[in-house]
Amino acid sequence: MTTSIQSYYRELDDLRRIGGGVNEGNLRRAFENLLKEIAEEHQLIVLAEYPIKKTTGNLRVDGAVIDRLRLVHGWWEAKDEKDDLDTEISLKLAKGYPSDNIIFEDTRTAVLYQHHEEAFRTPIENAKQFEKLLTRFFDYELPQVQNFRLARDKFLSELPDVSKALIQLLEKAHTDNLKFHQQAQQFLALCQRSIGQNVTRNHVDEMLIQHILTDQVFRAVFPDSNFHRENHLAVAIGELERSFFLGETRINLLKRLEPYFAAIRQAAASTVTSHEKQTFLKQVYEDFYTAYNPKDADKLGIVYTPQEAVRFIISGCDWLAQEHFNKSLIDKDLDILDPCTGTGTFIVDLLDFWRGQNKELVRKFMQEVHANEVSILSYYIACLNIEQTFYEITHEWQEFKGLCLVNTLDNVGFEQTHSGAISDIFGSLTDENHLRIQAQNKRKIPIILGNPPYNANQQNENDNNKNDVAIAIDKRIKDTYLSESTAQKTKLYDPYVRFFRWASDRLGEKGILGFVTNRSYLDSRSFDGFRKTIAKEFQEVWIVDLMSDVRKNPKISGTKHNIFGIQAGVAIVFLVRNPALNGCKIHHLALDDFLPAIEKRRWLKSHSLQKLAKTGQFDLIRPNPQGLWLNQPTEDWADYLPIASKEAKAGRSQEAIFKLHSLGVVTNRDEWVYDFSEKEVNQKVNFLIDNYEQKRLNSELIDTEIKWTRAVKNDLAKNVAYSYDEKCVIDSVYRPFIIKKLYFNQKLNEMQYKLRDIFGVYPNSNFENVVICFSNVTTNKQFFMIATNVIPDLHLTGDTVAIALYTYAKDNTRQDNITDWALTQFREHYQTTEIEKTDIFHYVYAVLHNPAYREKFALNLKQEFPRIPFYNDFFKWKNWGARLIQLHVNFETITPYAFTRVDSETKTNKVRLKADKTSHLIEIDSETQLKNIPEIAWQYQLGNRSALEWVLDQYKEKTPKDPTIREKFNNYHFADYKETVIDLLGKVCTVSVETMGIVGEML
Repeated sequence: MTTSIQSYYRELDDLRRIGGGVNEGNLRRAFENLLKEIAEEHQLIVLAEYPIKKTTGNLRVDGAVIDRLRLVHGWWEAKDEKDDLDTEISLKLAKGYPSDNIIFEDTRTAVLYQHHEEAFRTPIENAKQFEKLLTRFFDYELPQVQNFRLARDKFLSELPDVSKALIQLLEKAHTDNLKFHQQAQQFLALCQRSIGQNVTRNHVDEMLIQHILTDQVFRAVFPDSNFHRENHLAVAIGELERSFFLGETRINLLKRLEPYFAAIRQAAASTVTSHEKQTFLKQVYEDFYTAYNPKDADKLGIVYTPQEAVRFIISGCDWLAQEHFNKSLIDKDLDILDPCTGTGTFIVDLLDFWRGQNKELVRKFMQEVHANEVSILSYYIACLNIEQTFYEITHEWQEFKGLCLVNTLDNVGFEQTHSGAISDIFGSLTDENHLRIQAQNKRKIPIILGNPPYNANQQNENDNNKNDVAIAIDKRIKDTYLSESTAQKTKLYDPYVRFFRWASDRLGEKGILGFVTNRSYLDSRSFDGFRKTIAKEFQEVWIVDLMSDVRKNPKISGTKHNIFGIQAGVAIVFLVRNPALNGCKIHHLALDDFLPAIEKRRWLKSHSLQKLAKTGQFDLIRPNPQGLWLNQPTEDWADYLPIASKEAKAGRSQEAIFKLHSLGVVTNRDEWVYDFSEKEVNQKVNFLIDNYEQKRLNSELIDTEIKWTRAVKNDLAKNVAYSYDEKCVIDSVYRPFIIKKLYFNQKLNEMQYKLRDIFGVYPNSNFENVVICFSNVTTNKQFFMIATNVIPDLHLTGDTVAIALYTYAKDNTRQDNITDWALTQFREHYQTTEIEKTDIFHYVYAVLHNPAYREKFALNLKQEFPRIPFYNDFFKWKNWGARLIQLHVNFETITPYAFTRVDSETKTNKVRLKADKTSHLIEIDSETQLKNIPEIAWQYQLGNRSALEWVLDQYKEKTPKDPTIREKFNNYHFADYKETVIDLLGKVCTVSVETMGIVGEML
């Protein structure tokens, strides 16, 4: 707030100097900007010239601070410097101006009224007192805000029980109420035909419950709408509701939620315009849905599109249509589709974009505008929003028949008709939706725009919340994006990628696609095939890169810098398919990553694609052969030897240094199968297996105590028995210089990749091998590497890739992993046969440690596996590599560094494990310090930490994330490992000093 106040002072000075006046109109803008800046931090909005309805007449204050539900949190009134402020305050209050949380100011003095009396007064030039006044203003909670919050809290606490009661009523109705059961089955058949065969009875019950719980909200916001009387789905679900939910049962159950409904009605009364009603309804819906069903909210990607981005996309598509097809969006024979409309934001804004062209708008609305939605609540709100907007523009009500309740990704029957009809007691009401889908599928649709869901891979299988699989679209992704890719594939099945594929196919021979989505496809290694395919399938690409990827730039904040307030980066893209053009021109414009979200939204509002293109604001991208658009690597990189490749791994090529590479082990249950103590691993794994076996033998048992993953669920479905095998407990390098016991078992490790080919069937010290582990291109972390002779974890180096000196056949016979091709390349280049494969292994490790190599090829290492150049004096580099491997692999046998240990007695010994680099010491706990740590030891960095800091971090006492582990197996105490850690720090300190000495010789 201090910075905002100083900015206010500067702006006030500038206005006085430039404007020359001291009247209210000249100077109040500065205070308005101050309030807006502070309000944004509180997730509030400042509306200037805010009207207040009074029985004696309407008033208008200079500003009101409101929240996203349009509840007023406070007011502000500015006066002239030449007026007497107290006199003006008295006059305003006498007129009926609010006196509860309002600021009166004249740029010299600020007066805060709360509880209908003066609460605070300060000269504005007194920054500390002024900040106190503003703090009290923004912290104050008006009665209507408090009442709404309390009602909402009660609603959220009552909702689970009310929902549970409704579920029980539905279960009983399915059993005892024949009429209801028949209607529900027929409605289910309709949904399966329209949305997909994966729709179940539970989904229909869920739709019905959502309808019951939100019906009053919709009616409160749009009391005059014909929606519930005429919309075919609303009528059909209403019929279902009335067949089982009547009389006292209905009254008593919904009475528990009445305080919330009353608060909604009161708040909705302040909404006047269509835009206000839509904004209000969307925000209530987001709050409701996220609280009612957070899993579906996450799966459906319920994040609403800022209006500035919507209008930018619409105007951009309009300009591109004029440029390429000599038509505007409103013209005939240019159908428009929003395939994931949510609450109808894009269609609403599209209608508003055509305001003033009513004749053309009516024709377009009735025939050539289409939208799809899969969530029943979103569908409801979209209908209400779109139809209300149409009514406000044309003064006539029309049902929006272009809206379909359908899973777009399953709807691949373009140009096809569906045979068969359902005869049911709903008649044409329920069949209407199916007919709409058929009609849409017969249309040519050259314009597709929207904001596809962002949700990525599910993080926890216990959530049972995976995005539904779209089989046909996933096959298209495999045949296009994946077939062109040389990278790992998983992220290419994210929902927004599926919508790119679906929309690209739906456009047909020509058309325009305008999306705002996750920006990963612009520079992620795994999207190389996606980028190549886009360049083949389209002739123009226009990208407005809004940046804001918090994972790539931890110095920014999703809430502050991202227009959606999320962690993932965002970009707006327009794809143009025009068969009259050759090749593909890719245009890119990036905003400053540090630009706040509000400024990015203002930028979108004040710019258009047409203006930006005409004024040459875009850079023209020329993709390289690897499909890179941004951050293209150094050109001579391609001349070096590839360290590994998927072709070599598959045996299709010998042209790589190593035949086989593998990712580190993925357990998806680290807290269950990793531990410093072998005893703890035994206990945890045995508990897990016992619970699995109980579930396998009793399918009715509900078990959430253990960590369920995809593979374990599949085994359960196949009735695979589990048993404990003590031979599976082996050493693993979990993080740099951190060795833990791991239950290395295929059933309880989600992915072992090729690690068994590297270390044998049951890895143990008898198998001689060394692996170099380096950061994969899929990670956002800094590139680094470390050698080990035990199983590496996937996150050892950040999506760890392991290349081994040897591999083992199924009979455990050892084989060289370095190719004969690589040996020939090295021998021919250096003109000597003295080079052996082990020498090449050491040479590679040294090159990867070379600071000059890592700096020059930093971009390359983010895009693909390392390539190895031929340096002068091969054997010098080989010797450095051998020394480094000796240090890193055998660190546990190194002589500890002779730092000074200082012990003292304390009453309560607290664990510290903190590094003080300035004072050259490490605090172990309250009693022990390690002093005289050499400065160079901290310089041995592995990612974002030094080697010493990795040890300190991994031995800290942390609360387990898994609730069962937290309750039953939280047995780690640092005191049990104190001396082990001090000894390890000494060894790692020696390793660090000697490593940096070797690296220094390379410079």
